[in-house]
Amino acid sequence: MINNKKQPILELKNISKYFGHVKALDNVNFELYPNEILALIGDNGAGKSTLIKIISGALKPTSGEIYYKGKRVEFESPKDAKTLGIETVYQDLAIIDSLNIYSNVFLGREIIGKYLGGLIRILKNREMEKKTKEMMKDLEIDIEDVRVDVENLSGGQKQATALAKTIFWGKEIVILDEPTAALGVRESKNALELIKKLKEKYFSVIIITHNLQQAFYVADRIVVLRHGKRIGSKIVKETNPDEIVKMITGAELVVI
Repeated sequence: MINNKKQPILELKNISKYFGHVKALDNVNFELYPNEILALIGDNGAGKSTLIKIISGALKPTSGEIYYKGKRVEFESPKDAKTLGIETVYQDLAIIDSLNIYSNVFLGREIIGKYLGGLIRILKNREMEKKTKEMMKDLEIDIEDVRVDVENLSGGQKQATALAKTIFWGKEIVILDEPTAALGVRESKNALELIKKLKEKYFSVIIITHNLQQAFYVADRIVVLRHGKRIGSKIVKETNPDEIVKMITGAELVVI
């Protein structure tokens, strides 16, 4: 059970976001606790993606405040969020098919050797390859050769590569946008097990999903949005899918 007496590692207070006359988020409060897996649930248009983009620094709220470990922060760009240790894996995975696995893991953060006072700069491919192998082994990801181009991987292996990259560079918080959307049953289960490993490594995790079964399997707590408003928060062990569906739709369930 989540100890709600703990200080949240991340807290959003009274967040609203307008796009012209459209209010995507309406005075939303949101909290994420240390070492928690939180599932963010809601129909299309509920405001989930907008909220996540604000947390990741891709969007600025129209109004409201963001607190990280109790200190107020403002994100001007995703770089600011990454600096605090917030890493995001979007549905398109943001990995490059034409590069191999270890090059994707270190993309933009390459290990470079400098020689002759920095006049000569050489990529340390062997070191990056070694570190990527060690990480894959530690996470029990079944990819033997990290020199393989990503375009030759299965959907599950691509997802694992994106998650591994996030784990490698993340410090505190991992955000996953529909992490099993393009995966089959077996690959989805592997992805969910990998998400559980994030908690074992003391990450706090936000997962956006439409799959209630997966949310109940992997999450500690569920937060429901509807029409840009926060409807409620439920500890997974203290609720059930019917109650969450009622919160999502705003309708009473009729048993026939």
